[in-house]
Amino acid sequence: MIKGIVFDFDGTIVDSMQMVFNALNDALKKRSLPSIEIELLGRMAGLPIIDIINAKAHISESTAKEIEKDVFEEYTSFCRTRCQLLPHVESTLKILKSKQIKLGLLTTTPNKPLQTIVKKFSLEDYFDIMIAKEDAKNKPNPEGLEKIINKFGIEKYECLYVGDSPIDILTGKASGIKTIAVTTGIATIEQLKEAKPDGIIPNLQKLLVFVD
Repeated sequence: MIKGIVFDFDGTIVDSMQMVFNALNDALKKRSLPSIEIELLGRMAGLPIIDIINAKAHISESTAKEIEKDVFEEYTSFCRTRCQLLPHVESTLKILKSKQIKLGLLTTTPNKPLQTIVKKFSLEDYFDIMIAKEDAKNKPNPEGLEKIINKFGIEKYECLYVGDSPIDILTGKASGIKTIAVTTGIATIEQLKEAKPDGIIPNLQKLLVFVD
C-alpha cells in the first residue's frame, strides 16, 4: 500500500521546462557560448547547470554561477507572472490528500522562486515537506529523497517518486524506491524508458491507478 509520494517540481507540478530551456540558452548566448539542445536538457534536467553546459563547452565554476544567477532571476520573474500548474495537478493532489497519503516535494529549484509558486497556488495545503536546492545534495544523489521518506516515517516500499526526467528516475532508484515517470516535461518517452522507471504516465491524473 502506498503511504507517501514524493514529486519533482519543474515539468512535473509546474509547466516551466520550456521557460528554463529558453532562459538557459539566453544566458549562454549572452556569453557567446554554444546553445543547449532541448534533447540534451531533457536528458540532463535536474543536474547542476555546470554539468549540463559542460556537455557542450567547458566553463569555469564562476561562469556557471553567473549563468545560474541569470537563469533563476528569469525563472523567479516567470514564477510571479506566467507560471501555471500542469493539467490535473491540483485535482490529483486533492484526491491523494483525501486518501491520507503523505506528499513531498524534491526539487533543484532554489527556495526563493519555489516559495513564490507555493504561495501563488497554495501548494502548502498539499505538501507535508518540501526540499529545495539549498536543502540537500543535488540529484541523482538520494539525500533529499531520504530526508523526505524519513520525515514521512514510512518504509521505502510504501513510497513512490514521481518525476519528468531520467535524472529523477535515477534519484528514486538510488534511494531504492519505485519510480513513476510523467511525460509532461521535455524529456522524450525514449529517454524516460532508458532510465527504466516502474511506470510511465502522460499526466498526474494517471498516477491514481498506482495508489488505488
